[in-house]
Amino acid sequence: MLTAFFSRKPDPAPPASRVAPSAKIITEAWQLGAQLPDLTTENPPVSVRLPGDQRAARLGQGMDFELLRAYQPGEPASLIDWRISARTTEPMVRIFREPAQRQCHIVLDTSESMFFGTRYQLKITQALILAHLLTAAALHQNLAVCLHAPGLPARSMRPPSTSRASLLNQLHELGDWVDRLSAPQAIDWVGFRQRLGGGLPAGQLVVVLGDFQADFAADPHLLGWLPLAERHQLWFFAVFDPAEAQLPDLGAVTFAATPPARPVRLDTHQPALRAELAARFALRLAAVRDLALAMGGRSTVVSTPTPVPELLTQCATQLLYGSTAPLS
Repeated sequence: MLTAFFSRKPDPAPPASRVAPSAKIITEAWQLGAQLPDLTTENPPVSVRLPGDQRAARLGQGMDFELLRAYQPGEPASLIDWRISARTTEPMVRIFREPAQRQCHIVLDTSESMFFGTRYQLKITQALILAHLLTAAALHQNLAVCLHAPGLPARSMRPPSTSRASLLNQLHELGDWVDRLSAPQAIDWVGFRQRLGGGLPAGQLVVVLGDFQADFAADPHLLGWLPLAERHQLWFFAVFDPAEAQLPDLGAVTFAATPPARPVRLDTHQPALRAELAARFALRLAAVRDLALAMGGRSTVVSTPTPVPELLTQCATQLLYGSTAPLS
């Protein structure tokens, strides 16, 4: 009995996650997220933040009269006000408003290029930290939050929630999902944007966390986001690694690729090659910035080594002044 006790081996500790942020960083993100200014600019500031304080004609008929107009073909007949229509030559519709539950939709890019990093952590890890920070800010401002991961088709989609416990659990699940990915799947951005735009009431906040590499390769001007920008507020977070902005001289390097693509071998000792890669990176960031400016949205460039307090400063500067610190 004693021999068995002393000869037993302790259970091995579970391996540390290579993708998901640590519990300390997550706690810091949730603590600092409450300090962010208003994420939405839909209405003037109000003295208190309670659901129903801000009015918007999004969720259907309410009690506050908005306008009276003629019936349009194809609309539900239940909208017709028959008492008024009996006194006019055409059917009339009375439109009402009701308090809106504002929503924040956070889109996480889990494409292959996001699993890259040369300084402390991967780009996907920094994107997950941003998701924690923005979720905490949205809940503090009484926004319902919905998390999207179009690169994880097996993950069940959940409706917008205002429960901190539920959203924290979903974010932990996302970290587990991406940590177990052996081969990240390509994302159908066109189909995802169509599905997202078709199911959202107008005027929501859509936050995209990614590097936009796959989207930029298919659409150099990122014009596929314009239909969403017409009805919603968009905020792009372009996550990058310092090696992408200025690739160091590493000699001959083989870059792995997911089949059917083949690995690519490059001689990074050539200054012309490094300059070309830096120019491509600058073009991608410029496309994200120009699109955000053209559609009245926001764009923020985030480096992988940036700690949470600096992320808070960048986001607050963007919200208050419409710009962030220049890329160094």
